[in-house]
Amino acid sequence: MLLSVSIIYKDKHICVIKKPVGMPSQSDPTGDTDALTDTKEALEKASDSSALWLIHRLDRNVAGLLVFARTRAAAAELSRLVSEGEMNKRYLAVCEGKGAEGELCDYLFKDSISNKSFVVSGARRGAKKAITYSSLLGEREERSLLELDLKTGRFHQIRCQLASRKNPLVGDKKYGSRDAGARTPALFAYRLGFTVFGKKYEFCEMPDSGEYPWSTFKEELEKI
Repeated sequence: MLLSVSIIYKDKHICVIKKPVGMPSQSDPTGDTDALTDTKEALEKASDSSALWLIHRLDRNVAGLLVFARTRAAAAELSRLVSEGEMNKRYLAVCEGKGAEGELCDYLFKDSISNKSFVVSGARRGAKKAITYSSLLGEREERSLLELDLKTGRFHQIRCQLASRKNPLVGDKKYGSRDAGARTPALFAYRLGFTVFGKKYEFCEMPDSGEYPWSTFKEELEKI
């Protein structure tokens, strides 16, 4: 199936898209179509071409909202917001068991050989602090629907933090999920908010409630 982005919003400073599952955020060694390139091509087809700057990323197997800058000034400001934790990035997730709530604070170490992150002692060299706020939105069939407010942007942050608490994302076999019903990790970047040059931006997109495991929480998703 040919993957493509959906442009949610654009102006002279930014372009916000919804990235599909299976598409990398930027070019990688696979050579597969990536979100940055696909967005550039979509803008060109709409006779609205411009340079684009990558501000943040989503894992290949995670869908949801991404913002690209269209000017150097916007790129600098958005990058500052990300580095200072002033960009509101929220995710929906379905995990196994009763999901952990409250502040999740850990030190994560990225193992480049296994391409995974691990929770470690803060004293370890190379470990970086990760902070996520977790809210429980529903429980069904030994699964939990969570809203996750990402305060830092570490490699596989959500996946690693939840798995370390015995709450792996449904479908995330890399981090211990035993659920064979989901083809990819049940994680979706659904809210994005920030203020640039005095203008406040807020965006919201929802996962497909007809697709497992989101279908398990269809009623809860409709109330968001």
